[in-house]
Amino acid sequence: MGWRASTHSDKSTTTDLFEGPTPRHSLLSGRYKQSFAYLTLRTRMPGIMQQIIMRLLSDLPDLVNKYGEEVRKDVKQIVDAVERLKMALNRDRQFLLFHGAEPDKVEWNAFITEMPRPKKSFFRACWLHAECYLYRRIFSFFENSRHLQKYDCFDHLKKEDLMLSEVAMSALAKATRGLAKSFDVFSKLLRINLWGNHFEMQIGAFRFTEEDSKDDINVLVKVADIDRILLVDDTTLIWNCLVLASKSSGNRIVDFICDNGGFEFFTDMLLLEYMVDNNLATQVRLHVKAIPWYISDVTRADIEWTLDFLTGHRDECLSALGKKWTHLMNTQKIVIAPTSYFWTGPQPYFVMVESDIELYRMLTTSKLAIFKGDLNYRKLLGDFIWDSTEEFITCLRGFRPTNICAMRTVKCEVICGLSEGLADSLLKNDHNWMISGNYGVIQYTDSLKCSCALPGKDSSEKNTRMLGMVVPQSERSTLITNK
Repeated sequence: MGWRASTHSDKSTTTDLFEGPTPRHSLLSGRYKQSFAYLTLRTRMPGIMQQIIMRLLSDLPDLVNKYGEEVRKDVKQIVDAVERLKMALNRDRQFLLFHGAEPDKVEWNAFITEMPRPKKSFFRACWLHAECYLYRRIFSFFENSRHLQKYDCFDHLKKEDLMLSEVAMSALAKATRGLAKSFDVFSKLLRINLWGNHFEMQIGAFRFTEEDSKDDINVLVKVADIDRILLVDDTTLIWNCLVLASKSSGNRIVDFICDNGGFEFFTDMLLLEYMVDNNLATQVRLHVKAIPWYISDVTRADIEWTLDFLTGHRDECLSALGKKWTHLMNTQKIVIAPTSYFWTGPQPYFVMVESDIELYRMLTTSKLAIFKGDLNYRKLLGDFIWDSTEEFITCLRGFRPTNICAMRTVKCEVICGLSEGLADSLLKNDHNWMISGNYGVIQYTDSLKCSCALPGKDSSEKNTRMLGMVVPQSERSTLITNK
């Protein structure tokens, strides 16, 4: 999901740029002209800003009907501000402090003030910092207007994505009713969730025969080809983590840090519904963005609209699903976590304990935190070019509030945990493999909070030690050995 990138921008006055790719062991940055960061800042972001302007102007008649003629002043001021921001980006200007009604301006201004001066401009800064600043600055224009403080210039894209996915949603809704509690089913739902966007396109174009049943999850899995290019697969460890947690008494919370709205969020909910229905979690907390973010990231308003859309759908199965998910929300089996602006900040996650201690403490109360999508992955790894074989747990740099899972299709140069030689092999066959979105990872690490990894344990306990606790022999039958 997303808007098309502009293929034209004004002549740049940027200097100190390098012709090559981003060097290893450095932060992603627009300084390197062969990087995806440079491509995004040079063409994609100006294109997005231009289409925000077009969206506002096309909405102007409806906005006038809703708010009156005075809204024209708001629209003109926002359009002018976006144009100035686009020019500042193109000329590699310095980041500006926030001086308006932004609830998080203190945190942002402290971050900008503490940045080294040479890294305070769009192309010289870390890509994560520059990109987050742009999206935050764009919404600040709306926040500081008179009538459009809650205007989401991306909501139509998220809604259209869901409405255009009705065929895939209907098939999945029918195929996921009454599924058994098993590792096989869980792994299929996890992969369908990972490849959500690909799944929607493939099932929409697939010609089912009379022998093919759209109500069979195995048929849909075959259609989606969900095992195609999974570079790291820690599904076994994730399943074992949840099974072990289900043996304990008390609340077993799973935190789910969301990515996109639309069809992807629909597949998120299918997975989370399964976890709650099968006692793999007593509650799921959804962490959403406080403001419109990265075009398609899900907000509270998007979730509410999605549930209303499904509940009122003409397809009986989708309508029943919408009602069930609404019930899960009403009974707090699935809840939206309290709003945190940390998710829309520029910081990597290893500084969360210093920047938002309450959010960090909340994550420590869960059994598992699932981080979904490419941006969450970049923040977990600090937007840093690690060796591709570096262990996932090392790249987290101490960020271990709980057991952590990262699910992500590979869309930029940040990656870790690959087997020796795999990255080189991929590069030989596909020069753009790191930005294509055709490869994925499902990675896991435990929180390492216990002292159960003691010497002298027999080999049958090795896998359970990796999960943070030792399980009695009588309870190991539901665990899967990681191969």
